[in-house]
Amino acid sequence: MIKFDTGTSKNEKQFQESLAPEELSALNFYLEANEREPPLVFEGRHDVRNAIRKRIAYVREKDKTVCSTFVVQGAPGAGKTSLLNQIEIDVDQDNKEDVVVVSLESDDFNDPVSFLQGFLRHKDTNFEQLFLSFGKKGQRGVDFKFFKAGGELETILPSLADRVRSNPAGLWGTIRGCLTPGVNPVFLLLVDESQNIFPNISNKNTILTRLHSARNIAGLKIIPVFAGLSDTGKRLEQLGITRRSRYDFMLSLFTPEEGRQVCISTIQQLGLEKLFRPNQINHIAHQLDRASDGWPRHLHHYLQTFVKNVRNSCKRNKDHLGLEEVLDDGLDIRIGYYQMRLQVTGQAEFDEQLDQIAKDHQAPGETITYKELSGYFSKKDVDSNKSVKEIIDTYVHNGILDELLDGSYMFPIPSLQTFLANDRDVDRTKELLRGRVRQETGREKEIPQTDT
Repeated sequence: MIKFDTGTSKNEKQFQESLAPEELSALNFYLEANEREPPLVFEGRHDVRNAIRKRIAYVREKDKTVCSTFVVQGAPGAGKTSLLNQIEIDVDQDNKEDVVVVSLESDDFNDPVSFLQGFLRHKDTNFEQLFLSFGKKGQRGVDFKFFKAGGELETILPSLADRVRSNPAGLWGTIRGCLTPGVNPVFLLLVDESQNIFPNISNKNTILTRLHSARNIAGLKIIPVFAGLSDTGKRLEQLGITRRSRYDFMLSLFTPEEGRQVCISTIQQLGLEKLFRPNQINHIAHQLDRASDGWPRHLHHYLQTFVKNVRNSCKRNKDHLGLEEVLDDGLDIRIGYYQMRLQVTGQAEFDEQLDQIAKDHQAPGETITYKELSGYFSKKDVDSNKSVKEIIDTYVHNGILDELLDGSYMFPIPSLQTFLANDRDVDRTKELLRGRVRQETGREKEIPQTDT
């Protein structure tokens, strides 16, 4: 039998039973998932999801051309990709036949053929007429199946590709003409990594500006949802997508309730709840959530570390599983992640200034004005060809700082702030973070021996 040690010998509990082979297989599959894949369970972000649902309902009722733009921003690991995946699931569960989800890459905005290709794979495309007009006789059935399976428009319908490329302004009319007669669905357009959309003509992106203005898009109903790093809004604004004409959201930490629910639901989905008593599961979830700061990517890593230890204990018939070692392993992953992000910025010459900012602004959620921030990088002892704005923008782009919707800044993750404020001392940071978890979860207190 395996015992679970929460940190004190008084609170050890025996597992009820070991996992079956098929359950171990499910755990192995979960452990192979990286942070870019959809999470096993999704929780929270209700403000964004509900706003999009309401907008879909509004647009469905309108007979005229409508385009409502949403912009979702956040540092790396905030859960933007997972949110887009969940929005698609929400639409599917709402079961609205006249709502079509189109997922595109940011690069597709630079090529009208790629953009059109993404729009043509949905159920309301009139493929019979499309292939009759642009395809080869006798090949329509084969080409249709090949295209739906991922075939390239350039290969399947080269004449259509040539037409769109020679006249990109007619792209929307082409999309409208490809719809089944009498059908005008609401297109929910999901675009990840939107900070990579670049201008193609006169500092504008032709497809993007026409889409956002809702002019000349042939009566289509489109709701674009752009997700990207914290500088995405600024990038889109440079391309003509003004803040006044869009809905902006900034993803931050999970609430403690959301973080705990992610942990509990993941444990249940993997069939691990039978190995613990209910009060133990709540205690585990509480500690993992607080240890992760409620940051989605860190929570994913902590859960994987926890599941890995459970799997190994069951496989090897170990008589002990310590949560303390799970938390320590997670700390190593987190600090390694911070070191990697800081290295990616390529701004080591500003380490002293960045660390000082963290020291001076250590209150959780404390915001910093641009004027305050720029003061640290405009001192005479900073020798660089970069402008202050370039320095700050680089930190934002790499997730070290978040630029909030009101133009102020903050460190997106409290433990990242702790790491910087303590001169990047790994041992000192780990000691402080362990203490924070103990304080916030009351881990030194005895866990109730009876289920609650």
